[in-house]
Amino acid sequence: MIMKTEFKKAIVFGTIISFLTSAYAAFLKTIMYQSFLSDHFLINWLKEIPKFYLFILPFVLITGPLVKMLVDRMFRNEKRPKQKA
Repeated sequence: MIMKTEFKKAIVFGTIISFLTSAYAAFLKTIMYQSFLSDHFLINWLKEIPKFYLFILPFVLITGPLVKMLVDRMFRNEKRPKQKA
């Protein structure tokens, strides 16, 4: 089965944004429990990223298309050409 380009783009977008969100969340968790300049900060931060990724990836892949549909619905009237009165 051939996947449509839009579907592929959504999967790639979801994967990338999930990774970035996971890295950010892991950074915040790590910095909350230890100082930024403490020993092993980088190692502990990098260990946390996969844990967050396992939870965030499915969430983004499920909610991303739903949010896109909601935003499209909110702005669908702006796509229509305005009629003269």
